[in-house]
Amino acid sequence: MPDVILPDSLAVMLLAFRECFTAPSFRNFTLIVAGWLHCLGRRTMTAVALASGGVGNQHISVFHRFFSRATWTLDSAGRVLFRLALKWVPDDEPLYLPLDDTLARKGGKCVALASIHHDPLLSTRKKPFFSFGHCWVVLSLWVPLPMFGTGFALPVLFRLYVGRKRGGEKDAPSQRKNRTRLRRARRAFMEAQFHTKLQLAREMAGLLASWAPERQVYVVCDSAYAGRAMLENRPANVHIISRLRMDAALYALPPTRGKGQRGRTRRRGQRLPTPKRTAAHTKRWRRLEVSLYGRHVTTLITERTALWYVALRDASVKIVIVRDPKGHRLDEAFFCTDNRVDAAFILEGFARRWCLEVTFHDSKQFLGFEDPQNQTEKAVRRTAPMACIVYDLVVLWYAEHVTGRCRPGWLSLPWYPRKTKPSFADMLTAARRAGWRLYVSDPSLGARRRRKPLVHWHEAVLATA
Repeated sequence: MPDVILPDSLAVMLLAFRECFTAPSFRNFTLIVAGWLHCLGRRTMTAVALASGGVGNQHISVFHRFFSRATWTLDSAGRVLFRLALKWVPDDEPLYLPLDDTLARKGGKCVALASIHHDPLLSTRKKPFFSFGHCWVVLSLWVPLPMFGTGFALPVLFRLYVGRKRGGEKDAPSQRKNRTRLRRARRAFMEAQFHTKLQLAREMAGLLASWAPERQVYVVCDSAYAGRAMLENRPANVHIISRLRMDAALYALPPTRGKGQRGRTRRRGQRLPTPKRTAAHTKRWRRLEVSLYGRHVTTLITERTALWYVALRDASVKIVIVRDPKGHRLDEAFFCTDNRVDAAFILEGFARRWCLEVTFHDSKQFLGFEDPQNQTEKAVRRTAPMACIVYDLVVLWYAEHVTGRCRPGWLSLPWYPRKTKPSFADMLTAARRAGWRLYVSDPSLGARRRRKPLVHWHEAVLATA
């Protein structure tokens, strides 16, 4: 283990990643994690290298080559993170996988794989807004941590969504006769390289489900990911919880084939009212008490089972239509591909998706998810997810210490007298203080020990005053 500014318990946790790297790459990985943890400014590779304390021992190009050339994959690191986080999920509970995408805004001309994407934070209903940057599709594992009274969405798998390229280079004069053939070949190549967000999400969900084939997995996503590419041909242990459009076309199950009936078997039954019409004509609503976003609320619901043929052609879905008793919110509809669950399971499961939004905020605000500027494609696909990996390590390290004997304290601010739970900023500060205390307070090595006796820093300051 290299001499890095990390707490011993966090350094031991990093040993689980040895299988993902070669020996030199693992040393660089520990330095980068330490630098990412202690960097107080923008997370550029130069700033991370300086904060790690390894610039004097290794060349600066080593840190850049770790992301652009080293032999390792994000999926292997995600599998280790999944194993570390899985022990906090009880064996008798299903796995919730919040899924969403986030935009990392960029500026500059030499950023690889960057393009124009829809910016949901700056857009309004009347006027959409677009920004230049990278769009990341992230699949996380929801981990309940009772000591904090809430759960955390720990990112595990990452995919960079690269928009479809349009246009192409002009054909040379000698190739004008083969212009149609060349255009078709270019179009076929671009289609083979292009993957939609739903295809990327489907790939990640299938990969993570293969890591725990004996567990029931519920992917919690927004309505943008509730499409045919995501719902159909799923693994047997994967189900989807998402929002349903209020104007969704619903059908009854197909009738059984009669004796002597000719023609093909019907794929769907009669057309049913949309969720919007169902909510408008329903007079008897059932009251349900659920825990949503950390609060116990009472809502009105009505349930039904129907076939959403546009997105899922071979199975029905469980639909829950929700109405606010106070009338402050519009009616909403949610669905789950598992018909055995109840309404409370669907609503509480969908509410866990918000934890991933909190993770995106903390990763960008405190760990510089948007800061790296890379000019090679391989480095782009690896560097930004390192912020989420450090986020997972900090949360798991703090949870390990809270349950153990050594409890890292967090600074109690007098202007927050009712604050009883630490935020991620408090966890990050506790990890930094533990690393600084170990690095500053421990005696130096025998080869580096000076003949002159050491003086405490506060005594030296008083002597020079």
